[in-house]
Amino acid sequence: MLKIATWNVNSIRSRLEHVSDFLSSQIPDILLLQETKCTDDQFPHDQFSSMPYNVSLHGQKSYNGVAIFSKYPIDEVKTNFDGNPIPDQARFLEITCNTPVGYSRIISVYVPNGGEVGSDKFAIKLDFLDGLKAYLDSIQSKDENLIIGGDFNVAPFDIDLYDPEVLKNTTCCTEVEKEKMLALLGDNFADLYRIANPDLQEFSWWDYRSAGFARNHGLRIDFLLANENAARKLKECYIDKSYRSLKKPSDHVPVVAVFGV
Repeated sequence: MLKIATWNVNSIRSRLEHVSDFLSSQIPDILLLQETKCTDDQFPHDQFSSMPYNVSLHGQKSYNGVAIFSKYPIDEVKTNFDGNPIPDQARFLEITCNTPVGYSRIISVYVPNGGEVGSDKFAIKLDFLDGLKAYLDSIQSKDENLIIGGDFNVAPFDIDLYDPEVLKNTTCCTEVEKEKMLALLGDNFADLYRIANPDLQEFSWWDYRSAGFARNHGLRIDFLLANENAARKLKECYIDKSYRSLKKPSDHVPVVAVFGV
């Protein structure tokens, strides 16, 4: 079995207790983090030193930052991809390792929010999604599991939005963003949560403002994607909303997938 989770923690140092609890109680084999918001030398290694994880980092001061915890020895690490329009921002981390379900290539990604629709930042977001798609298509292999987890900042279907009419044409919910996300999925990748829960409306992010979580005004913008080789081994995929109820939580919650031979 292989248990893998993705979580935008919105600052690892602010969410130390939550991440430590998740690792010790949920015991994922691999955990992908986004928005760690610290440089590699500032990462709180001591907090996790007693846990059985190898940790790869791609950090940045105060912003962005991605990390991967793996119970398995890591063979290769990449911190950028060909075609990335913003290589100076820490938004991508890729590792390879041997797992119980086969040799695997694992990616943690933090797609830009995009800011105001139509802005320069929004155009960069679209370019980032295009570049990521081209890169993922280029590394397809029938011999490897390819699993990508992260905050994609896109809610691709109406069921992924608490109110499609209210959110229509807003950032993360525009038609062009949805088209880019669906193109990324294409024929090569499966949305694991939606495979496991085709008709269930759940969210992975709620705004801190306006009592978003209490009112369940959320979006599903955090994903675990997999190529066919990995997707056919999927046993379950779920969103763990319990971490949004904790004191000083991240605005995102973990998405978890379990694979078996």
